[in-house]
Amino acid sequence: MSKKNPRLKDLLLICVLVTVVGGISHYTITNPLGLSRLLYYFQAPLIQLSNSCKPDTPDWMEDIQGYAVKNMGTPASQLAYINVEGDAFHCETGWKDGVFGDEPLQPDTRFRFASTTKTVTAVAILDLINRKLLSLDDRVVDLLLGDETPASALKDSRVGEITIAHLLSHRGGWDRERSQDPMFTRNVKPWCPYKPEELTKTSLFYDPGSVEAYSNLGYCLLGLVIEKITDKPFRDYIRSHFDLSENTLEFVDGAYLKDEVFYDFRNEDFYTQNYFEAMDFYALSSSAGLSGSALDLAVLVKKSLENEPLTILAGVKKNCASVAVQECFGYGTFRYQPSPDVIPLHIHGGKLPGASSAIILDPYGGVLVWMGAGAHPPQDNSLQEFYDYIREALERSSPH
Repeated sequence: MSKKNPRLKDLLLICVLVTVVGGISHYTITNPLGLSRLLYYFQAPLIQLSNSCKPDTPDWMEDIQGYAVKNMGTPASQLAYINVEGDAFHCETGWKDGVFGDEPLQPDTRFRFASTTKTVTAVAILDLINRKLLSLDDRVVDLLLGDETPASALKDSRVGEITIAHLLSHRGGWDRERSQDPMFTRNVKPWCPYKPEELTKTSLFYDPGSVEAYSNLGYCLLGLVIEKITDKPFRDYIRSHFDLSENTLEFVDGAYLKDEVFYDFRNEDFYTQNYFEAMDFYALSSSAGLSGSALDLAVLVKKSLENEPLTILAGVKKNCASVAVQECFGYGTFRYQPSPDVIPLHIHGGKLPGASSAIILDPYGGVLVWMGAGAHPPQDNSLQEFYDYIREALERSSPH
């Protein structure tokens, strides 16, 4: 009977090891974030155990936090909810200083609001309208450049037709899907808010009011309108009008603040921790420049619903398609109702590299705000599924 060659056994083992190491090396080189993304599936169940909620907080809020950790790629997150009676609840999950860090997340830990900043800008604009200092039908060109601006001075005459209502509801006529977003062009200083006269040189893709196309530029212009009406720099007006000295809300200038959460970038395909070096956060003040806690933002939004007659629930067109996310904008939020037999939500989401956020208003008078220090996996339906999960939780918990 022949004996197996021990050297052959060693060679086979070496071949297996080389194959495994080579496969891992190839995977790491061709998909450098793949291992960290794979690792997250093992980290997520442990991160969920760190969840901490205010006493008497509804169970469904903890469920949402668990879902967010697992499906939204956020190892640290805050969730705040204020019901119709004004009772406030909050949950915090994860650590301020990174996964399994030394500092458990707190209710006042700072997150970047990203585009949920736009809802705050909309609240400020609607307040000026409610106080008769501004009108929805006011033309933006007249407000920023003066009533005497002739049509002949405009490269595209339709620019002269853009109103405050158009900017609030993303119907100004620009389309960042068809041309580069001037507010987020890397390492290029945007013309807004520094040179409002450049508005005369812009061209539109659509007639104002005819097509909804999400626009950071439109909300930058709204920030300039606030400056013109109040005769104050936008940041100064927001700080004083909302008394930011009494809460965590503050503008960011790019670099991370000391009380700010650590952001997770493993689901970003392009941006890393230093992304802010290529962006102008002063220019983004009115569209994506605020930061603070989920609870303080929820308080601000809830209080704004008391202002009449116009609130951020207004402005939705009756015939718009509310079955899809971000397809039915009003004045600072979009309406989302995937089918007639479920409750409608009014939402504004936010996204910066490594940071996600959402403001969600239910039909019962409640306000929910979620902040996440991460990005959801690159799947087209992740965000919509998250909103659906929240909607189902709100439906189950409603006494109506």
